[in-house]
Amino acid sequence: MNISHSFMEVGPDRLRATMNHRLFPSVAAMLDPKALGDLLGESVTDVFTRPLLTDYNKSGSYLLRVEINHGRGPHLILKHISLDTNWLMRATSDDHCRSVALWTHGLLDLMPPEIDHATISCARDGGNWVMLLRDVSDQLLPFEPFNRVDNEFMLEAMAALHATFFESPLLTNPELGLCNLYHIYTMFSPQTGLREVDGEHEVPKRILEGWDMVKTTVAPDVADIILTLLDSPTPLCDALGRYPQTLVHGDWRHANQGLERNDRSRLILLDWQLATVAPPAVELGRGLATNSPLLPVSKEETISYYKQRLAQRLGPRFSEDWWEPQLALSLLGGFLQDGWAIVLKATHWQVGAKDRAHWMDDLAWWSDWVRAGAEWL
Repeated sequence: MNISHSFMEVGPDRLRATMNHRLFPSVAAMLDPKALGDLLGESVTDVFTRPLLTDYNKSGSYLLRVEINHGRGPHLILKHISLDTNWLMRATSDDHCRSVALWTHGLLDLMPPEIDHATISCARDGGNWVMLLRDVSDQLLPFEPFNRVDNEFMLEAMAALHATFFESPLLTNPELGLCNLYHIYTMFSPQTGLREVDGEHEVPKRILEGWDMVKTTVAPDVADIILTLLDSPTPLCDALGRYPQTLVHGDWRHANQGLERNDRSRLILLDWQLATVAPPAVELGRGLATNSPLLPVSKEETISYYKQRLAQRLGPRFSEDWWEPQLALSLLGGFLQDGWAIVLKATHWQVGAKDRAHWMDDLAWWSDWVRAGAEWL
């Protein structure tokens, strides 16, 4: 298949053909052997669950491993998501559970063939939402540098996602509860840190520490731009709102990604809780900030490759007139999201400590883009 035609082949007609899914009324109903067997297309006689601990679950979700037929069946994962325990849900006003809403309203069904979301079914269980996922733990990306082929494929999948939902009217459905630009530029703000500082999670405490260090770690003009927008990101949100919008995953980092290498490769893309309606380069802002030391090429080469793939998929809908300003603004926004973490990794945080010099170099790169983005406000 010619990749430049792939959007049209999965495009407008398919996007109109969304089909809603029904939530199971409880986890017990979803894991009933008959119901689970129907979901999996095989006989299920025994279901057992046990807690699952992971290194990257920092927002407050609770995971269980599901074993079927005394461990002989496929292994699955139950993800429990609750507004009471998930500080990122509270920070982004998520009372719909976006990951579940994308499934119930059929948008996960419309993912391009390059992306696998691994979702099998969902349930509402008391005050929790619960997702039943395939266990893809053996395919998740380790925290080590990507090779060039894998990196290019992940950027291809990013372009495929953004082209598929480019200016789609489906994204205007309020029942999806998608993040808006204001959410993504305040979720790691000092205000969020202050609101959540007495909770059990580490990240909100680190947010406050990191933003305080930004004041003295980056150049004064860069600090002034960032601190002003941290107080109110409305000018950045308004500026980005002038450019074409698409569905952005919102948390494009290695911990949410895996690679399925069968007869054709697919990017496994998990945790859609920060799914956002935004210009496409907003995804780059988040991805470059979190995956920086893992990239096999420079950030400039990464941006250039993604741009090439997106332009080919969009055809005449792509224009330099909107690409350049939304890129500069989105990279300014990338530092507004993750500047606190970049500064900590560049100085004394144990996270990313082995790449300390890399993160320090990153500060200069991001500072240049903060200045460039501010020209478009």
